[in-house]
Amino acid sequence: REVLKKFEDELDPDKYIFLQGDIDAFKKYQNRIDDEIHGAPLESFYAITNVYLKRIDEVAASYKEILKQPFDFNKEESLQTDGDKRNYPVTAAERNDYGRKRLKYLVLGRYVDLQAERDANVKKDSAYKPDSALEREAVAIISRQMARYFETLKNHNSTDDLFSTFVNCITGAMDPHTTYFAPVDKRSFDEMLSGTFYGIGAQLQEKDGKITIASLITGMPAWKTGEITPGDEIVKVAQGAATPVDVTGYAVEDAVKLIRGEKRGSEVRLTLKKADGTIKVVSIMRDKISLDDTFARSAVINNNGHKIGYIYLPEFYANFDDPSARRSATDVAKEVVKLKASHVEGIVIDLRGNGGGSLTDVVDMVGLFIKGGPVVQVKGRDGAPSVLDDKDKEVLYTGPLAVM
Repeated sequence: REVLKKFEDELDPDKYIFLQGDIDAFKKYQNRIDDEIHGAPLESFYAITNVYLKRIDEVAASYKEILKQPFDFNKEESLQTDGDKRNYPVTAAERNDYGRKRLKYLVLGRYVDLQAERDANVKKDSAYKPDSALEREAVAIISRQMARYFETLKNHNSTDDLFSTFVNCITGAMDPHTTYFAPVDKRSFDEMLSGTFYGIGAQLQEKDGKITIASLITGMPAWKTGEITPGDEIVKVAQGAATPVDVTGYAVEDAVKLIRGEKRGSEVRLTLKKADGTIKVVSIMRDKISLDDTFARSAVINNNGHKIGYIYLPEFYANFDDPSARRSATDVAKEVVKLKASHVEGIVIDLRGNGGGSLTDVVDMVGLFIKGGPVVQVKGRDGAPSVLDDKDKEVLYTGPLAVM
């Protein structure tokens, strides 16, 4: 029952997609999902997601019709945006009315912003736009936003994406610290943790629903082709000779997942739309690329004549598949050595925003500053806690230390 409720909430947190009749129909699975986890035929997932995708199409069609009609901003209405305080709509008409209020609220907010911008520039700009023009502009802006929203939603609703959500509802009900990754997401997680990936060396950006090349890293595969320039629009992405995937409407992170790969030397083909409107297919062989922003770095801060060492560490990174790769503990040790050589009076380690990572590196890192002893204990579902100790009696730094 808990898994079913979590899954419904994950798919439709605003209670804007499903109808109450759908939720009532799903109740027949509330005592079956545990059987499915143990190997019974998986019926609940397919039944729920089939209804969900159907309802998404209905809502996507309805917003276009709603925006064709003018809004009455003189009519006082209220909107409850917190899904926990709302009931599921009973009928499609009730759902559409809620959708109308949502769109009215969004358009009104943008309309007021446009009025404020116009009034602030009225003395600078001789062209004065009347309210009617601003209202039409606000509707057009919200229409484009909704189109991008539903396009992105569609791209995130593949069977793999929805199944990841379903499995995470299962793991979340059993253990809040366990997360399931689909293969492509697992690869992204490993890339983040190791600070390296196999890609083409191009930074992407999204603009008006289009994925474009923002910049190229000198010396990297995309730059070496000589055929890719900043501003090029990526229309399709193909893995070698496989069928290309149209990335129109994709979020940048989803396009990146397609462009990055598993190994050096694998081929990715980009279909690009150049600035002059021509279409070009460029073949690129992936190479190993480092995410420098992931790695530890340091600086010496001069504070009223006092030299303070500063170390920034965004992740406890490590590559468990490559013992020769960079690790956060050894990199921090190198930064400490550099700061000691600069004769700093104290060191600050900045862990704000650090998302975690390798626990082994955490223990080794603590060991740089203590002679030995317990650092952390880990307790599984079964058995006694396991204590991880610093067994290295050497201390790299004994001066004043602060950790943010």
